[in-house]
Amino acid sequence: MDNATLTGTDLGLGLASVKMAAALLLILGLIFLGLALLKRYGLTGRVQGRTKTSLWVEDRVALGPRKQLVVVRFLNKHLVLAVTDSGITLITEADHDPHSEHVEFSAALERENQREVASPPD
Repeated sequence: MDNATLTGTDLGLGLASVKMAAALLLILGLIFLGLALLKRYGLTGRVQGRTKTSLWVEDRVALGPRKQLVVVRFLNKHLVLAVTDSGITLITEADHDPHSEHVEFSAALERENQREVASPPD
């Protein structure tokens, strides 16, 4: 029955190996998190030296597998593009005003509703 019990040195060695494995997993997790953040916020281009660009992806919405709508800012235009397997189609474009304020959808909807109530159609 002596084999069933762990001595103090065996227990310390097992605990040390568990701590080492946990530290390794933590470090690997931090590395992958850092890479994901760099990719997400576009810092990889800055790290690689491509800081000045006139083309920027503002937002994208997946519509299905390999189908998405993408809003791209190019110079002073916003372009809405449909991206599929068969190609890229321009949906619409609008002028980009960098000095315009960001308006929440609910606030814009409420403002339009009040405008319609104030001046009913003939």
